[in-house]
Amino acid sequence: MMELKSQIIDILQAAGVNGLRVEELSTELGADQKDIIDMINQLIQEGKIMQKQGADGEQFILREQLFESSDTGIGDLNGCPCFHCFKISKCGVRQPDSPLRCRDLEEWILSK
Repeated sequence: MMELKSQIIDILQAAGVNGLRVEELSTELGADQKDIIDMINQLIQEGKIMQKQGADGEQFILREQLFESSDTGIGDLNGCPCFHCFKISKCGVRQPDSPLRCRDLEEWILSK
C-alpha cells in the first residue's frame, strides 16, 4: 500500500495544478479504482492532497503544489470574487449558491 501511496503522489506531482481524476490515476497505475479511492481518502486526511471540481468532474491535486505556485499566497484576498458577488447573501455550505461549487472562486484560487 505504501508503494501505491508514493505512486499516486508522484503522478499528481507530475500533473501539477491541473490534477487528475480517479479514472486517470487508475489507468496510469493499472490499479483498481477502489484501491485508488481508499488511498486518496487517506492522503486527503493526512492533508497531502486536495479535491477540486474540474470541468470533467472531481480531480485531485497535491496540496503543496497549489500553495507553491502562488507568489503572494492565498492569504492575499485582493481580487477575491466573493467581495463583489451579487449572490453573497445567499452563499454558503448547503445553500443554493456555495463556495464549494463556485467556478469564479475556484478560478481565482487557482490563479493565486
